[in-house]
Amino acid sequence: MSASKPQRSGEVRIKHSLNKKEEEFVARRRNTVLQCLQKFNIHCSQDKVPNIALLGSGGGQRAMVGLLGSLVELDKAGLLDCILYLSGVSGSTWCMASLYKEPDWSTKLETVKDKIIKRLSGEGVNWTDILAKLKKYYYGKDFFSLTDVWAVAFVTSFVKEVCKYIQNIL
Repeated sequence: MSASKPQRSGEVRIKHSLNKKEEEFVARRRNTVLQCLQKFNIHCSQDKVPNIALLGSGGGQRAMVGLLGSLVELDKAGLLDCILYLSGVSGSTWCMASLYKEPDWSTKLETVKDKIIKRLSGEGVNWTDILAKLKKYYYGKDFFSLTDVWAVAFVTSFVKEVCKYIQNIL
């Protein structure tokens, strides 16, 4: 394996519980949720903190912008820290990927929002480079599907980051 490629594991974890680091994160997040709920005079004990989740919808760029807008409004209302879990499908995961690039995204939401808006309103993707990278990617894989091509051709027109993404996987 070359030094430039990230090392990947072929193992799949099948368990009915979170791993240790996820458990630690959820425990810390429960404290944050508890404090936020107490600000709104919603009292519960540490072991009875409700599992409040926000699920972003699918729908491409509309879902991406919709989830970002919902998070911004929850933040303005002081409710963002009441959310224990954030989940999404399809287009909303494009927003989530941008959020997770910033480790403390919930405390720096305005900065993350500005970066997403700048990227979405920025310059388009260079298709010549994308095709060259797709070709290189194709020859390095045992299996290459129409989904791979679709992801690059369609999604990049919205998220405008395929060059960085493909560089990371090559």
